Amino acid sequence: MSVQLLGRCNTGPQLNLPLFVEGQSVDDDEGLDHDIPGIDLASLCIRNPESSILVSVHSMAMAEAGIIAGDTLIVDRSARASQGDIILAGYNGELMVRELQLTPSPRLLPRHPDFDILVVPEHETLSLIGKVSHIIRSL
Repeated sequence: MSVQLLGRCNTGPQLNLPLFVEGQSVDDDEGLDHDIPGIDLASLCIRNPESSILVSVHSMAMAEAGIIAGDTLIVDRSARASQGDIILAGYNGELMVRELQLTPSPRLLPRHPDFDILVVPEHETLSLIGKVSHIIRSL
């Protein structure tokens, strides 16, 4: 399996972190600790908490789209997917993250040359679970 479901994005307690803008001037290190407005990271990244899930990526299939093994993705199950969107899909019992192509026929495109394009045969079902909205990566 190239993707592992981690769980729902619940609206738990807020985590307010200071927000800085690149290029913002700071007088000294103490200026970093005083009178800085906070922003909740979840509200910044999760538009629809009740319909969003977190998934862990275990594949390099989307590396050229900036999604690599070890990343955590926020997937919005209520967002409508369209041509060219990066989606979480279920096919033949496997969860996968791919680029959605609808024409000329439904297919899932990897963004790495070592992975095959998945053309969905007419008689088979592809489950579009949601649209990837954010990538979370540790440095």
